[in-house]
This record gives sequence, C-alpha cells and structure tokens, in this order.
Amino acid sequence: MGRDCFFDRDIIIDKEGNVYTILTNYNPPGYVFAYLKYVYTGKGLWKGYERIFKKYGVHNLIKINQMFSFESCYDASFPIVLLSNISRHLKPEERLQEILKKSANDNIIYTLINFIEEYVRVNNVGVTGSILLDNYHNNSDIDIIIYGRKSALDFIESFDGFEKDYEWIIGANENYDIDFANLLYDNRRRGIYKGIKISVLFADDKPWRYCNDVCKKVGKVRFRAHISGDYEALIYPSIAYVLGNNEYNVSKIISYEGIFSSVLFGERQAEIEGLLMRCEKENVVIVGDRDVRGFIRPL
Repeated sequence: MGRDCFFDRDIIIDKEGNVYTILTNYNPPGYVFAYLKYVYTGKGLWKGYERIFKKYGVHNLIKINQMFSFESCYDASFPIVLLSNISRHLKPEERLQEILKKSANDNIIYTLINFIEEYVRVNNVGVTGSILLDNYHNNSDIDIIIYGRKSALDFIESFDGFEKDYEWIIGANENYDIDFANLLYDNRRRGIYKGIKISVLFADDKPWRYCNDVCKKVGKVRFRAHISGDYEALIYPSIAYVLGNNEYNVSKIISYEGIFSSVLFGERQAEIEGLLMRCEKENVVIVGDRDVRGFIRPL
C-alpha cells in the first residue's frame, strides 16, 4: 500500500527496544495509540523477547506499565507511544510480501503461505503478531490481517471456515468472566488449519480523523436491542447500529473488546451492557471501558 501512517495491528519498536502493537487507525498529532507487548530480556520462547501483554482485554491492558494519555474527546485514557521515541515501524503487508518472495523454511511459514494462496483471494493482506516481528516459535499462532471494506467482505463471504478452536472458547470464558463465548465464536475468523491456530483480523485501509466527535461519560447501562453491523463491525474498534427505539436513545454500539466483534457483525437481537456516552451528534454505548467492562450477548 506504500503508506507512512499507522494502522491497527502494525508493530512499532521504541528506542529502548520495547515492542508495541498499534491500536486503531487514529493518528493523533505527536503520538500513536499502542500497547506494550514485548520487552527484550534475552530469555523466553520469543527469541529473547518476553511477552508483557499475555491475555487480551481492556481489563488486562490497563494494568500494563506504560504511558497513558487522557483523550478529552473520548473522555478516556489510551496507552500511547510518542512518535519521537519510535525507532522502527513494521507493516504487516510488507512483511507478507517478503515472505511470499522466499521459499518456506519452516512449518509455520509454509502453512501461512498455503492458507493465503488457497483461501485469501483478496488484495491488501498482511501478517501481524509474532511473524511480523519475526520472533515466532514452533507453536506460534498465525495472525493474518485484511485491509479495506471490499477485501474484508469478500473474504467473509467466500471462506467456509476453519476447524473449530475449542480452546479459544474455554479461554475466552475464563479471561472475560463470561459463560457464552461459544455464541461469540465465528470459525471464519479464527480456528485451526493444518494443526496450527490462525486468526483473521481486519483493519481499515486509510487513517482516521482524530477527535471527530466529542463525547462525555454518563454511566453504566444495560438494555436489549436489535443491532446491525457491516464492515465497521469487523475492524477495531467494532461498531454496530441500533435499529429502532430504546430507553437510552442509543444509536450506536462501539466495542473496544475484540471478542464481541463477531456478534456485532450481521443483524440480531442482543443484550448490551456498557458505558453510555453522550456525544455531540448522538448517544453511544462503549463496551470495554476501564471502569465499565460490559458485554454483548446474542439472544
């Protein structure tokens, strides 16, 4: 794509050698939203890198010892890295092109290439996670990322799905303290292929305007609604729209918890718990606030 902006799931390395994963396609002035994932210690499975962010979820992210910035537009704090402290910017699409130009030299890379050639019949694709950083090991997962509306929807509509990953369901229930992860699982987006776990992620193919709306926290709410999500439900943060009236006049659900992305895609009845935000143009509910974790349960 030949870009100089930051996209969700890019990796950056700071001047101290710490490794971060970019969050969202927002490109604020002077810094980026990113969470600390690895520090180099010379030990461990990941070629000398020690994993700091071991389990996903906002409730785990806020425990990380790194810089946070309060964003008044969103009335919330985000983990950040200053642009002046970035030494390297790793892009998933560039890494995948490097891999495809060479012969596969291990089973992880062979499986990645095989899956891409067999099932990912779209443009604008990359590989993130430990393969992007090149610190993967024999039991690493594969994290594929697809960019843009057309490519994302083409993949979702054409791919029949992976072998089911039951371990993910068990782990998600434990990590998020829920009992309905089986209802959130979509085998088109994660599963097992040739014995290796693969996740298919999605990101927009353009940077987003920072601080496009100003929102203020109102409080915790729980309600039932008929929701509908398309491409925006696949990317991060995930967005679905509320159809019809509801007691809080909510027009949109925004989830900062990736686990709920699949249930926001498509049209269904759902029970939503989250943080009500009053914005300039509309009322929205945030799922994945540091104080109100929330959930989205399909009905």
